[in-house]
Amino acid sequence: MNRTRTGSSSLRVAIDARPLSHPQAGGYRSYVRGLVRGLAERAAAGSDATPGVIPLLLVDRPITPEWRASLPPDATVRVLSPDRLRADFVLLPRALRDLGADLVHGTQNYLPPGVDAPSTVTIHDAFGIRRWPWDTHVARTPRERFIHAYWKSMTRLSARRARKVVTISQASADDLAAYLPLPRERITVVYNCSSALPPPDPPPARSHDTVLAIASPDPRKNLTALYRAVSILATTGCPVTLAVVCASESLAARTEAELRTHGIGRCRLVVAPDDRALACEYASAACLAFPSWREGFGAPPLEAMSSGCPVAASDAPALPEVLGDAALYFSPYHPDACADAIRPIITVPGLRDALGAAGRAQAARYSPRRMAEETARLWGETLAAG
Repeated sequence: MNRTRTGSSSLRVAIDARPLSHPQAGGYRSYVRGLVRGLAERAAAGSDATPGVIPLLLVDRPITPEWRASLPPDATVRVLSPDRLRADFVLLPRALRDLGADLVHGTQNYLPPGVDAPSTVTIHDAFGIRRWPWDTHVARTPRERFIHAYWKSMTRLSARRARKVVTISQASADDLAAYLPLPRERITVVYNCSSALPPPDPPPARSHDTVLAIASPDPRKNLTALYRAVSILATTGCPVTLAVVCASESLAARTEAELRTHGIGRCRLVVAPDDRALACEYASAACLAFPSWREGFGAPPLEAMSSGCPVAASDAPALPEVLGDAALYFSPYHPDACADAIRPIITVPGLRDALGAAGRAQAARYSPRRMAEETARLWGETLAAG
């Protein structure tokens, strides 16, 4: 599928953009949305930076009219199939032959089979490569074991095949070098961007006692520590209302049961919010609490910061690296430390305002345009190196 480029300074880059059209929220979707938005901003600005990029976007479903309108003007969209194995083994290689890409970029920790063009791959983290302490005792169904084994094997194979591996933080780069293993010089860090959620209209008043959390079935997110912290706050004279964002009805049902187990009565569930509703939650909460055991990047805290929402986060990698001095930190091992980080945000209005301003400034450092510029530069250097 290699192709000779003549008479053009623009690269035709095939991007595995399936998270853009997939209904599941999460880090892959945030990453692809940010990259595509950044490429569009780069094109709209008439950037003199080289190389130029003509994106060839491979998606698994038709994309929404909103997103189609926001794509780079010269983007090509090819719809594959929601069936991942059929897309990986049959449709995606066929699309690559038809589109004549100069380079292929994998966005979901792997490159699909059949990619014989020059390639780069974003491996977001090392969480699927080895068993970590938080998931040692997690039971998996046969289907989940197959999916896990497929992604793990494809990630390892792709790390060897790709000319360059991209990851989203120094902490992730260190993990990938250790656990793939992979020479550190083959890994390039391009920080993810802060999601640009639409501003609420009208902007809501900020609550003085609502703690926002993001539910997840992933035990790595360590939500039990937060639930215990909320109970501690209630018994030490600082009761809060817990608002929990749930991406689906099934996750909401599971979360509701967990909240009952911990005896948390002052709570509400925010089920399957769209971007505007999520932005409203960030804009109205007293703070976001993020007790994760470990992160490759940590997009939700930056989303909160871009809305001026104060953040209390665990001090686990890579959160201090990404959030800098704009958050209050606590050990994910100690729920009382989580409570101690939340308490001053609730009780000291001046601190709440200061953290909100610092968070906005920190989030502004992670723009889609910067992410796209650095990624495009990597693509050009990869092809130039041969």
